[in-house]
Amino acid sequence: MLDGLIVSGLVTGSAYAILAVCLVVLFRLVGVLNLGQAAIGGFGAYTVYALAGTGLSLPLAALAGIAVSAAIAAVAGWVMARWFGEAGPVVGAVVTVVLLVVILTAGYRLFGDAPRVMPSLVPDVSFPLAGVRVSLTTLLALAATLALAAGLTLLLRRTRVGIRLQAVAERPTSAQLLGVNARALSVGVWAAAGALSALALLFVAPTRNPTFESMALLVVPALAAALVGALSNVWLAAAAGLGIGAIEGAGARVPWLADYRGALPFVVVIVALVWMRRREVWDAVR
Repeated sequence: MLDGLIVSGLVTGSAYAILAVCLVVLFRLVGVLNLGQAAIGGFGAYTVYALAGTGLSLPLAALAGIAVSAAIAAVAGWVMARWFGEAGPVVGAVVTVVLLVVILTAGYRLFGDAPRVMPSLVPDVSFPLAGVRVSLTTLLALAATLALAAGLTLLLRRTRVGIRLQAVAERPTSAQLLGVNARALSVGVWAAAGALSALALLFVAPTRNPTFESMALLVVPALAAALVGALSNVWLAAAAGLGIGAIEGAGARVPWLADYRGALPFVVVIVALVWMRRREVWDAVR
């Protein structure tokens, strides 16, 4: 029974992992900790089900919703690059809090605050694996997480675009002098992260029947996972997201943990921040 709960928690964990990878990539390449990342994805997910409710087929609605999230993120990225390109990470994070509030307000106005029953994009099929029933949604969510982490690693290390992105992140002035369009690359990174966030929430939404607010607050466990990866390592962030989801799933049947599952991401955030601070002190001593 516990094994099954851990496996079922991996769907949620995959959503945390994808959101965490988006946070890491944005911070590494653009220098912004986007606290509105889950809200952007949630807006796209709610758009999907609003369009599906009008009679549009679910696959077409999904493409439209992902495009909406990408467009919102692209506009946010353009604003950040246009007016806050030289600001530090603290100012950038504050601006994303404003972005979160704006998206939450728009979401409430358009979609309301009642929980939604959301149909799954994936057929309700499961397979036996090592004595545990594994759903097709879980397999696809895990595959998407691993493919994203591997794809980003290859993109950043092996492609011209990846090299340009890292050049812009590390030496923005030099990159611009060499003719690299830093603003266009930045907007592209934001748009891609927005689209991936919508995809992540489309995986997890049917298992939670969420409100718009609860989807936006998924940024908390994603932030915890991103901090475990020190906002730089996509593989560690992805693994941490999966781990948090698995522990939350298992915690549903563990009496002493069930009532505290919601606090787990906050504990992880605090531990990760303390660990990062101690590491800075150790590095300074050396």
